Amino acid sequence: MSKYVIIFDNQCAACSLGVRSLKKIGLMNSKSSIELESFKENDIACNVDPVRACDEMAFIDKDTLEVSYGYDGYTNLFLEKYSFLGKIMKNRIIKWLFNPLYLFFASNRRILAPLKPTESTCKPTLKKNFRLGLILLMALYSGIITYIKGGLLEQSDWFSFLNPWKLISITGIGWLITGLCYNGKNKWDYWGHLSVIAGTAIFIQTLALVGYYFSPNYIWLFGSMILSDFVMIWMHYRRIKLIGDTQRQTLIWWAILHLSAGILTATYYN
Repeated sequence: MSKYVIIFDNQCAACSLGVRSLKKIGLMNSKSSIELESFKENDIACNVDPVRACDEMAFIDKDTLEVSYGYDGYTNLFLEKYSFLGKIMKNRIIKWLFNPLYLFFASNRRILAPLKPTESTCKPTLKKNFRLGLILLMALYSGIITYIKGGLLEQSDWFSFLNPWKLISITGIGWLITGLCYNGKNKWDYWGHLSVIAGTAIFIQTLALVGYYFSPNYIWLFGSMILSDFVMIWMHYRRIKLIGDTQRQTLIWWAILHLSAGILTATYYN
């Protein structure tokens, strides 16, 4: 039986999955976890910092009541049963590589997998570097796929006036305008949500590019654009509710995207 008890965000699907995985591989048992929303009721958690426990999982040594967090906690857990893996995780270079990755997902988990806030829901501390990293990552991914798609459309008879960079400007400028003009109180949350919405749409279009590779037909490209538009509307509608803004912002966002795209397309065509 492990000497560690883990405090995890039970309202986070990824966190709950991680705890179940630890139990399956024998690092923990059913009595080795405490839900974050009720940990204060447990005497063993007397030394736990509630703010940091929201940001990173807390691991409590039952013998000393010493608390470790996040990557360090996982390292201690592996050292206990799988010492070889634990020593690898403890290596400075390995930690330098993977600790920021853990913090990236932990900090952005409410953006990647949003949930309806309640009185017991903790909110991870905003780390602007990791939020900006998420936005830039989604922008890079979107830019690459859009560039590829622009090259394909350039070869068609109807859209020969386009090229990869023109398509990037057509699809991207509206997102920039929306983000810069947003005046809500949760700007960083909204910007993060916009990046995930865009990334989801581009993922759908990525699947369409795979389909196009095996069966070249422009229906793949146009069909995925229509489908992704509906998915984006649904995602924006849901996420704007969760951050407490009005659906007026959904209308503004949709109008800016399509008006800017339409104006630029007409400009390039002429």
